[in-house]
Amino acid sequence: MIRTMSIPRSTLAAFGALALGTVAFAQGSATTCFSDSIPLQSTNWNGTVSIPKFNPALGTLQSIQFTLSGNVQGTAKAESLDNGPTMVTTQFSANLTLTRPDNSVIVVTIPIANFNDSFTAFDGVIDFAGTSGITHPGINASDSDTVTSPPPPSDLVLFTGAGNITLPVVALGASIATGSGNLITQFTTQAQCTVNVCYTYEPNTPPVFTAPTCGATYMASAGVPFSIEICAADSNTNSTVTLSSGALPPGATLTPTLPANGNPVCTTFTWTPTLADVGTTQICFTAVDNNNRTAACCFNIQTAECYQFLGRGAGSAGITIGNLFWQSQMGSIRNTFPVTMTDRPSLRVPMLTTGQLNFSMQTLMHNPQTFPTNADQWSKRLRLTVLPGGLVQGELFGSLNGIHQSLATYTDANGDLYMTFPFTIDGM
Repeated sequence: MIRTMSIPRSTLAAFGALALGTVAFAQGSATTCFSDSIPLQSTNWNGTVSIPKFNPALGTLQSIQFTLSGNVQGTAKAESLDNGPTMVTTQFSANLTLTRPDNSVIVVTIPIANFNDSFTAFDGVIDFAGTSGITHPGINASDSDTVTSPPPPSDLVLFTGAGNITLPVVALGASIATGSGNLITQFTTQAQCTVNVCYTYEPNTPPVFTAPTCGATYMASAGVPFSIEICAADSNTNSTVTLSSGALPPGATLTPTLPANGNPVCTTFTWTPTLADVGTTQICFTAVDNNNRTAACCFNIQTAECYQFLGRGAGSAGITIGNLFWQSQMGSIRNTFPVTMTDRPSLRVPMLTTGQLNFSMQTLMHNPQTFPTNADQWSKRLRLTVLPGGLVQGELFGSLNGIHQSLATYTDANGDLYMTFPFTIDGM
């Protein structure tokens, strides 16, 4: 008597205005920048700029770069009242300071224009001209300074959120002249600035399905357990992904059940389709991260009818399974097994001491979804002979249509010898 056992089943895959932010990407990080300006006006002045905060929906803020660009314009005048010649050094400048709302300093820039002038003894007229005085009109000096935060770490929180943050800017005239013991100076100073803030962050990317192949069609056979893993992950290590499913066919299970959270997060879909499920079934899953970014994955399970028949000798025995009549190349059919190319029965080889055992195996399939013009396919009949000592021989007889069947043996962990009947299907 030939005994049967089941081997593990698997599945088969067949087929001044506020400047709008600018974004740059490099080495897994992204940068978005904003700017605001304060127009030219006489120092000393106090002003503010308004900068959009970092939108946390974009990702995780890593650092902030502040650039304060200042420009000072105006006139510098000097008159020496000394009784002798002198050298006067003039520094025309302004201090521009950007602060946080609590007035703690972020960055300072100091545009400077320097002059060195040789004067004679006082020429008797205070006119900022002649030989003892000078006027430097139309001075224009610029400077720019940049700092990166953190430190302090609190800036990452301060500059994250909805809306804008208002940052104070102070411009103080800082011009001086030195070199004469008796010196008259006069400065007219105007200053302007532009503040540029760049946020560098790890982008929030949508989750992705790492398994299965979305959009693919997977093959199944009626009566054969079908199992496939579904996994989704997010490249942002701080993100959590919630995995959920659409409608499942009757009898299907998910392990673990959904919805489930993690990064990655996985579940195993298991289903044994019946004859009533022959055809195409679509299965869909959704992955959502904690920034509400979503990914969807659907795949198809195409269920066909595929069997291996066990029987005796040559002939033309038939059998009805479900609503279909199956015609074999055997004289009789003793057993049938629903199969796929990777899920099929294993038969323990009888340990004969004398004589021999003869039987036949044939694989048949009805699959109008994949093969609409050749729905019914079959292999040749494989005639098997079991001889003493565990020797198994196989020989093919008859005709085939698309299915190629063979013989294989293996020994399990207990040392028992089994035979199985691999097959391939043209076009799959």
